[in-house]
Amino acid sequence: MLPKISHELCGLTCELHGDGTMYVPALRTLFIADVHVGKTGQFRKEGIPAPKAIHRLAMAHLERAISRDGATRIVFLGDLFEGRQNNETNDLKALFEQFSAVQFDLVKGNHDFDLPDWAQLQIHEELVIGPFICLHEPPGSDFSTDRPFDLHLIQSEYPNSGDSAILLCGHLHPGATLRGKGRSRARVKAFFIGEHLAVLPAFGALTGNYPLKENGQYFGILENSIFNLGSWPK
Repeated sequence: MLPKISHELCGLTCELHGDGTMYVPALRTLFIADVHVGKTGQFRKEGIPAPKAIHRLAMAHLERAISRDGATRIVFLGDLFEGRQNNETNDLKALFEQFSAVQFDLVKGNHDFDLPDWAQLQIHEELVIGPFICLHEPPGSDFSTDRPFDLHLIQSEYPNSGDSAILLCGHLHPGATLRGKGRSRARVKAFFIGEHLAVLPAFGALTGNYPLKENGQYFGILENSIFNLGSWPK
């Protein structure tokens, strides 16, 4: 296992990191999905035990990711927040203020419904950076029918995807199931890369993962390391 793996998308070298982030040196941009800041605070509000140390550790991980590559732009692919603002989200604002030379962008996710008015954070419904069409939710995604995305809908709405562009999404919390001897198995978070879209694993703690069962390239992540799982058929 390695701390990062280089993979080419639309002619650009992309560094896939063991923490689930993707850095593109040519754009000096770091992409992060599904941080869910404020989740442990929300749990405690609902009476669910959630140690504050989980949040502090998550903020430390995020700070390391932002400072690691010398990125000048950070793009959050939705669900930066976990619903309502709380004391934990104030820590995120303070973190942004430490990086005054960095541009922070958020592509709105379904959990980002109570957005703060911060000068450091630019909000978008959709964002195009180089060949990357940044969305939160892949077109056609429907968990109720176990459908992560609709390839025909993607090709219809984004006809240049798979050629000169690729969708870059979050939302799905992708994972992969690893099978061992007998009935032993384990699930890990994973990057998913298909012909028309790529989906980043959830960065945040207590976010779980969802096996996509779709044709594509998978890169598993575990304990801040990444490993190539190869191309899996549906």
